Amino acid sequence: MARLQLWVGLSLALAVPAHAADPSNASKPREGRGFMFGVGLGPSQMRFSGAEDLALVIGDVTETITFRYGGGTLESRSGEIVSRTLVPPGAVGVVPFPARQNGATVSLQFGWSFSRRLAVLLDFDFGGGWDNSFNHLIGGPHLRYSPSSRLWLEAGYASGELTYGFSKSVVHIPGTGQGMFGAAGVPLVRKAMWMLDLQARSAYMWYDRFRTTNLSLQVGVMRRRR
Repeated sequence: MARLQLWVGLSLALAVPAHAADPSNASKPREGRGFMFGVGLGPSQMRFSGAEDLALVIGDVTETITFRYGGGTLESRSGEIVSRTLVPPGAVGVVPFPARQNGATVSLQFGWSFSRRLAVLLDFDFGGGWDNSFNHLIGGPHLRYSPSSRLWLEAGYASGELTYGFSKSVVHIPGTGQGMFGAAGVPLVRKAMWMLDLQARSAYMWYDRFRTTNLSLQVGVMRRRR
């Protein structure tokens, strides 16, 4: 009987430390929580609505920017949107608005992930055409939700500005656009700390006298949530 009591006592003494050292009982950090950062690049198209009868009049130089490296310069010019009926035939420095314009867009995202499914991001798109083209900068706070590991959805408010670039000049178009942004992505590669995905992105913007629809298909890299 004494030997049985001794054996039971030793078993309990060994079981308690083993149970305390069990890693399954240790507190775990919340999965997916942390800082997020990503970039994307791909072809894009900007569509103009309500600008069929409008034109951009290129104004005078307001500032000359000199680059520190290379010695190049960039002229900043004012711009004015007018009706085409007010532009005399053969006028110089007048650019009509196209129905659509093809180009490329670069995106930048950073924010905070609360879980594997939910994140809040600041998302920006900068895009334009290949030469003598309208350019846009659009961004705002967005909410990203992942209903599954194979899909994420993003939406939010967007604010944007338009410029026109030609030669070594950039023309600032007056007015700030307000609108909505939406996107969806499909992960292509998942690793411990990053993710490669394919994104379809769109922004619908309202300016003073016209509207734009910005569409892009991008390949993005995101510092992945754990």
